[in-house]
Amino acid sequence: MKVGPLLANTGQPVDTPQELAEEFNEYFSSVFTKEDTANVPTAKPIFTGSEAETLTTLDINDDMIRKKLSLLRSDKSPGNDALSSRLLREIQEELVHPLRILFTKSLRNGLIPEDWRTANVTPIFKKGSRNQVDNYRPVSLTSQVSKIMESLIRDAIVSHLEQFKLLCASQHGFRSGNSFLSNLLTFLDEVTRSVDEGHSVDVIYLDFAKAFDKVPHQRLLEKLHSHGIRGDLQNWIAAWLGNRKQRVCVRGCASG
Repeated sequence: MKVGPLLANTGQPVDTPQELAEEFNEYFSSVFTKEDTANVPTAKPIFTGSEAETLTTLDINDDMIRKKLSLLRSDKSPGNDALSSRLLREIQEELVHPLRILFTKSLRNGLIPEDWRTANVTPIFKKGSRNQVDNYRPVSLTSQVSKIMESLIRDAIVSHLEQFKLLCASQHGFRSGNSFLSNLLTFLDEVTRSVDEGHSVDVIYLDFAKAFDKVPHQRLLEKLHSHGIRGDLQNWIAAWLGNRKQRVCVRGCASG
């Protein structure tokens, strides 16, 4: 990866690995939303089912974990715990039962291992001048074990949202059977119909810069509650979002 020499806020060049790591870490840490937790608005209720139909927990079994382990890509880099996906796949039968116990206790108690909340960040160049930190995007390498747990929870949430039709039909991203292609085809169909009927069409494109970095966590938790995701599951997500750490790694050196 070619990085630098960067220009620091002082205008001076930064090119030693340690200085590069610190400069990137300072910038990547600055783009997060600093939420006013004293004035978090209450989300409008979306879920209309009964309390018994809310998604409050997840029953994890060995087969679920075995499937996730078998799907791990061997070329994925490990996170802060240094456990590679290749190793996890090779000893998956020995790991299935211990991981089920670990995941179940983590979910029930709302406790997240520190390694799961620590990311090694690699700066990836996007566009423009290579001398400016804001022309790089962070790619976070996190625990492969944590990703298995996250994937199990993601499956449960998506199933809940689809079952109770809690997502707008116009949302194509992150949904099974939908993609940017289905979105474009739907858009093209609407535009073609309007033009054929003699109407004019105006199009406005919006792009949210660093959208995922800037999601306010308390508002996200409010949204989850309004969609019927509560109890142990909501508590686990809140714990997973809190007290996270990152360090930027450049040329073998890591930031604070």
